[in-house]
Amino acid sequence: MSDDLGFGKLLDDDGLVARLLGKTCKGRNRPLLYGPDLPVVFLTGGPGMGKGRLLRCVRDEFGRHIPAAHLDCAAPAHAERAAQHPSTRSEVTEALRELAVQFGAWSGDGGAIGVPRLYAGLVAVAAGDPLAGQAAGLDEVRRHDDLLPKGSFWGGVLHRAFRSYLAALAALFAAQPLATPLITAILDELFERVSSEGKATLEDCYGAYSGAAGHPRLGLHALSVDFQQGGEGRANAESFLFRALREDVEAAYTSVRGRMARAGRPAVLLDHADNALGRRLLRPVLLDRESGHHDRVVVCATARRADGGRFLYRSTDADAGVVTSWGPGDGGLPGWQRRQGGVPGLVAPARGALLVGMPTLTTEQQNNEVARLQGHGGHSGAAGHGARSGTSGHAGHGQGQPGPAGHQPGEHASRLRVESGIHRLSGGRPRFVTRLGEGAASLRAPDPAAFTDWDLLDAPVRSRAEPEGRPVPVADLLLDDLVTRQLPEELPPEQHDHWLDLLSHLSVAHTGACAQALMHARQEGRDERLSAYRITELLADSGWPQCPRHFIGDRGLRHLLMRRLYRLRPDGAAWHEDHELLRAHFAARAASGNPADPADPADPAADEPCGTAGAHAAHHHLAAGGVEAAVDHLTGAFPLRDPSRSMAGWCEELLAVAGAPCAAPLSGAPDDRHARALGEAPPSGGDWLRRRVDRLLHAVWLYEDRTRPVDQALTGTWRPLLDRLGEEPVPGTEVLTRTAGEWAQLAQERQPLKPCACTRHLG
Repeated sequence: MSDDLGFGKLLDDDGLVARLLGKTCKGRNRPLLYGPDLPVVFLTGGPGMGKGRLLRCVRDEFGRHIPAAHLDCAAPAHAERAAQHPSTRSEVTEALRELAVQFGAWSGDGGAIGVPRLYAGLVAVAAGDPLAGQAAGLDEVRRHDDLLPKGSFWGGVLHRAFRSYLAALAALFAAQPLATPLITAILDELFERVSSEGKATLEDCYGAYSGAAGHPRLGLHALSVDFQQGGEGRANAESFLFRALREDVEAAYTSVRGRMARAGRPAVLLDHADNALGRRLLRPVLLDRESGHHDRVVVCATARRADGGRFLYRSTDADAGVVTSWGPGDGGLPGWQRRQGGVPGLVAPARGALLVGMPTLTTEQQNNEVARLQGHGGHSGAAGHGARSGTSGHAGHGQGQPGPAGHQPGEHASRLRVESGIHRLSGGRPRFVTRLGEGAASLRAPDPAAFTDWDLLDAPVRSRAEPEGRPVPVADLLLDDLVTRQLPEELPPEQHDHWLDLLSHLSVAHTGACAQALMHARQEGRDERLSAYRITELLADSGWPQCPRHFIGDRGLRHLLMRRLYRLRPDGAAWHEDHELLRAHFAARAASGNPADPADPADPAADEPCGTAGAHAAHHHLAAGGVEAAVDHLTGAFPLRDPSRSMAGWCEELLAVAGAPCAAPLSGAPDDRHARALGEAPPSGGDWLRRRVDRLLHAVWLYEDRTRPVDQALTGTWRPLLDRLGEEPVPGTEVLTRTAGEWAQLAQERQPLKPCACTRHLG
């Protein structure tokens, strides 16, 4: 199957898609899942998780055996066509037209699906503009010629060919302009020529429209009037038109011919369905099915938020537990069933939704994709084995091992190193893996000991949009794919050009308060500003995960943004200014607090991600190049020097400070952290305590950096250094011994010493 990376459990013969549609990708019948009441299926996951790719797989593979209409709700064509005649068109009507055209082009079992109900509704809307001339109105009606079904039904509805019918109307208008509105003339002519079969069909559909009282002519007229009113009236008309389309599809299956010739279920596939157009299409389906108006159309939509989108919920308390969530890794198939009870029209639409979390790629799948992109075949051999056995966190472990046939040991180690970098940066996000794999394919075998994840992000790749253009760093392409082309829907237009810059500055922030300090400085003098707290909401709406210790909660995205921040101005000026700004901010907080009780949440010196504001300041000082100041802070905070501090608290501060990013790999400057950690490069000075703290800080800092292989000798320094720090009679020295053991165990499993939501996958 084409382009199905990571979708095996969803697309196989017993997977969710085959059971929903009743057909496998090879066309074999499968027992139907659910029914007759169907959920709306939301594929959830942030940018780069493959939601749209999965819909295209369903359209291309399953769509050969069942009717499948695919719509990109973010495509500008819908709004552009609607703007040409806003009184009789909207984005929804243009989207429904596109879906109807695709159903009408179906050439598989059972033949094309006609849409007479939708056609009648769109014609009524097209003829309903009271300000349009009759000629212009008739042209707007004629625009729907391609939707007129060919077959027995409309052969009975109209006693002559449709074009002759419109030609007769046009001739009548030219000879004697009618005093009645065009909508009245169109409906009169239609119902005068309709057969009993057609009249019953329109009566069942438009006789149910609000205020029609069973009369289809009144229903069509009321629909046209509602559409002209705009606002809620237009929304009601649009929702009914989508119901009419689904009734058309349902009728194609329940007719005598349909029951004999058709199998499985048809599908409507809505990409980018969490935007305004998608919500206007999906909400009526959810409400119709909640009220008992069922159909067999499998509606599958994409949503970036894990909860499917705020429009699905009424209130947090009342809607707790109303939605069914499932992921391929959960095993089996989701056991969705609509909850009963509640007042119709007031219950949350979410209980009619099935949220399917998009799967991340396993390490083996990542390595196989990288091998494919590098031309090594469909499996990465020893590289895949090394990753599965736990060596992907630091590929240097694989150096010297014999490689697969045709590859030298050094090349094998280089490939392991690249694969481990992709594993860390991507977090299994498919778009990340593919893009980074393309970048890796352009690299010559790097030196595994010197190669860093930053080098991987600098790998040159040609854009698919401009294959003949100049190669650009893969990091720039990823930012374009994941951020620039997927701006939050509610981002103010005046902020579109600044969005990537704002996120780049925020890549160095931790909590919302930390980020807000940056935003005050970076938006100073700008009339339109965004608070850090609003940006948090926009990132969540975009599907990016959150982390309590990092404002940008996805590690791969954070690294892309930090790299961009460093290159935003010459010599990393923006990087240094942001870290210095935060250092000064938290240093001032530390100075205003009570040093005797920094853990008190009410104390200005307390700090959520780093323990104390002083540690937070030292963290940013270290990132800005203030190594000596960071060592001084930790030395001064050691309980031997400050008896008010606890040993456990000091160890936490050490980890908080050592979590600082390092600019040396970005700037190309020499990185002496390894030498200082091993005592090969002496510190600038100080007594025995400062020297030991210096070595320990550099050893932990280099390990927590995790952008390159870690020398096992480095982690071996932790225990002796911690033991030597505990040689003096200081309360709590037993904590150092216990900490040394805990860190050694974490290092053996290649886990971060201070894990958080966005670094747990690094092992």
